[in-house]
Amino acid sequence: MFERIVIPLDGSCLAEWGLPHAISLSKAFNAQLVLVRVINSEESSGNGYPPDPITWEALRAESSAYLDTVASRLGGLGLKPRVMTLEGEPVDQIIDFVRRDGPTLLVMTSHGIGGHSHYMLGSVVHKSVLHAHVSFLLVRAFSEQCGLLEEQQYTRLLVPLDGSKRAECVLTPVEALARADGSDVLLVSVVESLSERYGLLPQDERRMFLEELEQQQRVTLERYQNRIRERWAQEGLRVEGQVVSGQSPIMAVWNLTRKGQVDLVVMAAHGHSGINHWPLGALPLNALIYGETPLLVIQDLEPNEIKPTRADEDASEVWGH
Repeated sequence: MFERIVIPLDGSCLAEWGLPHAISLSKAFNAQLVLVRVINSEESSGNGYPPDPITWEALRAESSAYLDTVASRLGGLGLKPRVMTLEGEPVDQIIDFVRRDGPTLLVMTSHGIGGHSHYMLGSVVHKSVLHAHVSFLLVRAFSEQCGLLEEQQYTRLLVPLDGSKRAECVLTPVEALARADGSDVLLVSVVESLSERYGLLPQDERRMFLEELEQQQRVTLERYQNRIRERWAQEGLRVEGQVVSGQSPIMAVWNLTRKGQVDLVVMAAHGHSGINHWPLGALPLNALIYGETPLLVIQDLEPNEIKPTRADEDASEVWGH
């Protein structure tokens, strides 16, 4: 599943809101926890130039001391995390690091040392999760007070499924999380209203045909969910399912999470309509930007299977690689 859980820390309390989740995931997936801090020479100098050697060594020492302190605190919870100080532009360093050394889950918070703003995501996390092309957990950090360093307990997991094999890449991590925390699992599938999509009036005779198609899709999804539920129930997991009609998948997930009864949303990066050269489909992309619940997205593609954007291609030409 995952060999490493990587959490970048910038020294702020906002970034540390991801630690309880990283602890839980590390234990559930039996993966190595890695604490990373990136120091940027140009930003640290404040004038666009690298700092002098003495200042730079002080930055390295401060970063090492901070990570060692966090690692020591985690040791009290039975963990032995690795620590790593990287040097350079934060987004580039994070992306390069998580793509190395085996299957990696990236854990980041919505905001960090830059503080809160009216944007739902800070620039570093936004760029990192969209361009790293690995699985990630996004934690909403809306309080600048440092939270307790303890394991996050997930009591209820929301798992959108569209019936495709691609979306089933979430089943293994969901099962591991549910076993670790004894979580309830809610499977959600959506039957979109075809009449509304095509704007048919109530008296249009074609509505009956479309409604028959919707009913067939509902039956298919219910059977699909039941197969998963029965298998997991035999293994002692608590699972329920819902097939929602008349809403888009985005609105269905939004409405369920807004009720405040979900600790974590787990979804695949792509479903049956996914396009391989995009890192995320419409549902995870909207959940990433507009959601308010911790979000775990499982990437089903390798980084080299995702087509570079035009910006990536142009930048590569400028930099010569």
